[in-house]
Amino acid sequence: MEGLSRRRTQLLGEAWRELVSSKLNLFFMAFGLVVGVAAMTSIHSLGRGTQVAIIQILENLNFGSNAFLILAGGGKFFGPATTRRDTLTLEDMDVLKRLEFVVQISPVQVGMLQVSSPRNAEVTRVIGAYPIYQRINNWQVKEGRFITPWDLKHRAKVCVLGYETARRFFGGEALGKRLRVRGVYFQVVGVLEKKGVIGRYKLDERVIVPLTTSQKRIFNREWIDAAKILAVKGTDLREAKEVVARILRRRHHIGPGDVDDFRIITPDQIVAFLTRASRTLTALLLVISFITLVVSGVIIMNIMYAIVEEKKRIIALRMALGASPGDIMIHYLAITGGVALVGGVGGYLLGLLIVLVISHFSPISGVYDILFLFPSLLFALVTGLLFGLAPARRASKLPPAELLA
Repeated sequence: MEGLSRRRTQLLGEAWRELVSSKLNLFFMAFGLVVGVAAMTSIHSLGRGTQVAIIQILENLNFGSNAFLILAGGGKFFGPATTRRDTLTLEDMDVLKRLEFVVQISPVQVGMLQVSSPRNAEVTRVIGAYPIYQRINNWQVKEGRFITPWDLKHRAKVCVLGYETARRFFGGEALGKRLRVRGVYFQVVGVLEKKGVIGRYKLDERVIVPLTTSQKRIFNREWIDAAKILAVKGTDLREAKEVVARILRRRHHIGPGDVDDFRIITPDQIVAFLTRASRTLTALLLVISFITLVVSGVIIMNIMYAIVEEKKRIIALRMALGASPGDIMIHYLAITGGVALVGGVGGYLLGLLIVLVISHFSPISGVYDILFLFPSLLFALVTGLLFGLAPARRASKLPPAELLA
C-alpha cells in the first residue's frame, strides 16, 4: 500500500514537471478557466453586495422588520394603480393610529412636478409631509431645519431639499434661497443628509413641503398618496398587514371578492423587487461564465490531444518500461487537474481584484467570501478533468509495440 502511494506521488510529480515545462500550453489552457472563474467570483460578490447595500439603505431609512408602507390605489406592488387612488385619507390614518401595535404614522402626498430656481428647472419629486416624516425615516438635516408644527399649522411656504436637489438647483448653497413649484415660491429652510440610491429610486432628489401647504397650494386635494407605519418591535407584520387591510376595506366599503384600492408593502417585498432584476442579470452572466468554462474545457482537450500526439513515442516507451495504462491516464489527468487548480485560484484572485476596482468606482461594495473559493476550484477542477478525460484515455490506449517498431 505504501509502495502504491509512493508511486502515485511520483506520477503526480512527473505530471507537474511536464505541466510547467511548457508555460505556453499552461497559459492557454488556464486562461479560459481564469476568465470564467473570475467572472463567477465577481458576479457572486457584487450580487451579494447589491442586496446588502439595499438592506442597509432601507435600515438607514428606518424601514426594517417593524415598518411597512401603504400606497393609494390597488394593483401590483410598485406598478401603476389599477383602481381609484383618491380613497386613502388622513381620517384613515387617525383610525390606524389607535391600533396597539402602531408607534407612528407618516402620511405623504407625492408628485413629480416642474420645479425651478434661477439656476435650474426640471421635473422633481415633491412631497407634502408632516414633521414626523424626518423621525420616522431616520433622516437627519445636514443644514438648517426640518418642517415644524408651526409650518404645518400656518401652511407655510417653506421647503426642505434633498442633498442632490440642493446641489443641482443652487450649487449646494441653498439655505434662504427661493424655489418655485407650480407657480408658488418656497423658501429653503433645510437640506437633508445624503442617503444614496435604491435601484433607480434616487433618495436625494426631492423637495419636501408641509402637508397642509401641499394640500392647498400644490396638489389641491385632501387625499394622500402613501403612509409609512412604524410598528412596535417584534410585531408580526403579516398579522399587522391583515388587520390594517381589514380596517381599510371596511372604511372604503370594499365588498367581499372586490379588489383592494390600496397596497401594503413590507421591506422584504421591496428587497425582493429591487434585487429581482439584479438576480436575472446575475443568472445571465453566470450562464455566460459557464459557457466560458466549457469553451476553456474544449481548448484544454484540444491542447491535450496535441500533447499526447506529440509525445506518443515517449508514452509508448514508458509503457514498455512497465507503466500501466492506469499510470498513463493518471499522469495526463493530473496535468489537466493542475491546470484546473491554477486556473481556479488565479480566477478567484482576479475576481476579487475586479470587485475591488468596481467597488472603488461605484457605490456598491462587493461581499467577499473565502468559502466561494471552494466552488470556484470545484467548477475549474470538474471542467479540467471532464475535458481532459478523453485525451488521457487515448494516451492510455496507445499500442507501444507498433509505435516502437
